[in-house]
Amino acid sequence: MNTKKITLLAGVVLASVALGMAAGWLLKENFKDTSPSDVTMPPKEKKPLFYRNPMDASITSPVPQKDNMGMDYIPVYADEKSDVQEENKILFYRNPMDPNITSPTPQKDNMGMDYIPVYANKMTATGSVDIDPRVVQNLGVRTAVVQRQSFSTTIDTVGTVAIDERGVSFFNPKISGWVERVYVKALGDSIQRGQLLAEIYAPELVSAQEEFLVALNGVKRFADAPLLKDSQSLLETARARLRLLDMSNADIEALERSGQGRRTIKLYAPHNGIVTELNMREGGYITPDTRLYSLADLSRAWVIMEIYTGQMAFVKPGNPVTLRTASMPGREWRGRIDYLYPTLNPQTRTVQARLVFDNPGNTLRPGMFVNASIQSTPKASALAVPREALLRTGTRDVVMVALGAGRFQPVTVRTGAENSELVEILEGLEAGQQVVLSGQFLLDAEASFKGGMDRLEGNNTGTPIQDDHAEHQQ
Repeated sequence: MNTKKITLLAGVVLASVALGMAAGWLLKENFKDTSPSDVTMPPKEKKPLFYRNPMDASITSPVPQKDNMGMDYIPVYADEKSDVQEENKILFYRNPMDPNITSPTPQKDNMGMDYIPVYANKMTATGSVDIDPRVVQNLGVRTAVVQRQSFSTTIDTVGTVAIDERGVSFFNPKISGWVERVYVKALGDSIQRGQLLAEIYAPELVSAQEEFLVALNGVKRFADAPLLKDSQSLLETARARLRLLDMSNADIEALERSGQGRRTIKLYAPHNGIVTELNMREGGYITPDTRLYSLADLSRAWVIMEIYTGQMAFVKPGNPVTLRTASMPGREWRGRIDYLYPTLNPQTRTVQARLVFDNPGNTLRPGMFVNASIQSTPKASALAVPREALLRTGTRDVVMVALGAGRFQPVTVRTGAENSELVEILEGLEAGQQVVLSGQFLLDAEASFKGGMDRLEGNNTGTPIQDDHAEHQQ
């Protein structure tokens, strides 16, 4: 290569370098005030790591899907993974046979079974169920507040009209003899006080009248003071004997005036009533063992009611009672409990209560059935819930407690008195709690199912719920 060509190539190279330096200086001047922080980068779309069940964070999926209620799984991004891991963190380990026994580290029980881990996202109330608020609204779940209030109960029972035993009279003769005349001859006959019932011939009575007349003649005949005194004593003794033989004072005075004895003794009714027993006929022979009549006064009537032993705590003497009977629609009798019998009726296994009613016109007839409503003494401050909140099983009573945020828990309660609207709660609830009034069957079934699944999976965190929900009655 000659010297002229080398010189030309070197000039071209130098010119190119100079031109590049000039272009670099211009670019520097134009962008010297621009920093990387001022440059806006196009947004980069976040990619989910996985998707988790909206009701149970421990259930995940690598792709989008829906749960069994139609709810979309929630995407979990990288910055949320730590939160999910925190929820899935093991808090402690519990004994597989006794949830009250726990351990901070893994171990085995005395039967060689592994302790069950309890995660943060599993720390919910025992047997509780989580329902999406939208589903709760669709179910029409209604709740009520447990509160203390004045509470009384009405006990409806049945009763039977009976004869007032205070108005029953029996007639047994004090002498033996023969029935001469009978003036009341049929059961059920109505009689009035002082009415003549029968006349009885008794030789003993005739003899007693003769002794009275002898003593009476002695008083009239003897004027000597010592003999007169003895005659008067005999007369009073004979008069007393006639009274003991049921001879009336009027008959004795008539005997004293006439001086003639009577063959028969007369029996009179001591009060108004009806004949409930009749054991004599004309010409029959009677003795002191013979009950001639039984009379019952029906101006007052008893009503004997049947009270179950479980209701006895709410029934006391003096409680107001209303009676009704199907034979007289619209008619009511009002009274109060007069007496509670101390023994149990062996046929019905109930305690009997007695009421006393005035019975003008004999409208309440013995043997009649009546319906009775007993109003118990009100309790000033009783914890009560509506009757519709109570679920009854064969072994216990349950209510569904609303814990908030779509969480519900079945709670076993001990009940007391009940009326048409409320149920008294003795144990299991506190004032201010919310109980479910409608839809509790579905919630309770869900809680029972969840409890069973938790036990199968070893995830139950509390005392097992008894599986008797299928027997619920409301």
